[in-house]
Amino acid sequence: MEELETAISAIKEAGNIVMKHYGKATASSKADKSLVTRADTESENLIKSILQKQFPNYQILGEETGFTGKKSDYLWVVDPLDGTTNYTFRNPFFDISIALTHKGDPILGAVFFPPQGELFYAKRGNGAYLNNSRINVSDKREIDGSVITFCHGNDQNSVKRMISAFSKLKMINQKVRQLGAAALELCFVASGRVDAFFMTGMNPWDVAAGTVILREAGGKATDFEGKPFNMNSRDILGSNGKIHESLLEILKNV
Repeated sequence: MEELETAISAIKEAGNIVMKHYGKATASSKADKSLVTRADTESENLIKSILQKQFPNYQILGEETGFTGKKSDYLWVVDPLDGTTNYTFRNPFFDISIALTHKGDPILGAVFFPPQGELFYAKRGNGAYLNNSRINVSDKREIDGSVITFCHGNDQNSVKRMISAFSKLKMINQKVRQLGAAALELCFVASGRVDAFFMTGMNPWDVAAGTVILREAGGKATDFEGKPFNMNSRDILGSNGKIHESLLEILKNV
């Protein structure tokens, strides 16, 4: 079984676990004040076991358990439940994401939105898909009127920078929203439901899968300086590409 097929199989099985606990999960706080539930840990353990069995020589990075396996040029990046806060409060906007990177560059991504039964996926050079249909970014060309979503890390610096960015953008665009699941929001940009997404202080599992899907849908993913996103990036701007430069002008100094 090839990498994308394995990722899709794993993510669907994990979706069953996540939905089994939905509405019944209780959360505890981690050191960084983010939340974790039984669904997070069970989902990650399942995904990692499937990936390890099929690709024993690939390393895995999971949000809850860190690195597994020997260091390799190929690294799976797993977020077993993206949007845990939403999930805990029974807000059905959450996802599971799996990316495969090669030497730090994301090359494959799958994001599953269990409440809607929507599977977004892409492999470099092969386009991006929602279930079995090809997806593409929107054609919006102006910031004013675009739908833009955002997210931020839990550290104070990330929050302060996001406040600065939000205050600048909100003055010129009333359609700026915080939805709470980064990987899924990048997929929404990829499918034209949203025109751009940006985040400060993220971890690689938050966005690695979504960036592959976005790029394959015709969009663009960079840091706030305009450099292509990679595993070392700490900020991300993902857009339809047409409003990217205008947004960078606003974000580059926050």
